[in-house]
This record gives sequence, C-alpha cells and structure tokens, in this order.
Amino acid sequence: MNSIGDLIDKLVIENIKIFTLREKLHSEGITDEEYVTLTNNMMTLNENRGVIANYLDDKIDKVVTGKEKNIVLKKIKTYNIHKHNQK
Repeated sequence: MNSIGDLIDKLVIENIKIFTLREKLHSEGITDEEYVTLTNNMMTLNENRGVIANYLDDKIDKVVTGKEKNIVLKKIKTYNIHKHNQK
C-alpha cells in the first residue's frame, strides 16, 4: 500500500541516486571498471525510476477516478515522550 506521497518520495530518492551516479560518471580518474559498474547501476536506477513513475501514474489515475483512495498513514512520534511529560 503506497500513497501518492510515498511513490513521489521513492521517485525523488531514485532521482537523487541517479544524480549522484551521474556526477561520479563525469568525475576524473575513474577506472574503466568503475565506469562500467556505474553505467550498469545507472541503467538499473533508470529502470526503477520508470517502474515507480508508472505506478505513480496508475495510482493518480485510480485516485482521481475514485477507484481507489489515497490512504496516508498517520505519523506518531514515539521518542522524547517522557521529556515532554516531565515538564
């Protein structure tokens, strides 16, 4: 169960990874082996991004047409509880 926001988060993370790898690919001093590994990783990340984008498009379509709800989990902070109660 992923909300639209969850899928956008996943898409942003993949884009950050792609950006980081792109920077490494264009850096000086990498070996041919490193270049091949980075390129293969880049291809995998691009595939992942495509899959996530498709899921996101599908989710948005289902939510807009009323076929599915965009369920968002409620976040509850479970740390520092005792500090607030002691004041």
